[in-house]
Amino acid sequence: MSGKKPLRNREERTHNLVSIEPYDNTSHAYRKEQPKRAETGFGFYLTLAVITFLTIMFFSIYELVVETWQRIK
Repeated sequence: MSGKKPLRNREERTHNLVSIEPYDNTSHAYRKEQPKRAETGFGFYLTLAVITFLTIMFFSIYELVVETWQRIK
């Protein structure tokens, strides 16, 4: 045991894979992540477009039927 050298601290050791920086950002990896707002997907916009299209289509068909009925009458 006496033949072994005393352990050196991390800065003095060679072959470190991770460099030591005075302001190491690795500690930020363990912070609780802030909840992100859900992004509105493509499906939501597609649903709005289909509902709008169907509303306009049914309204125009209704108007066409009412006008035709009034002309026939």
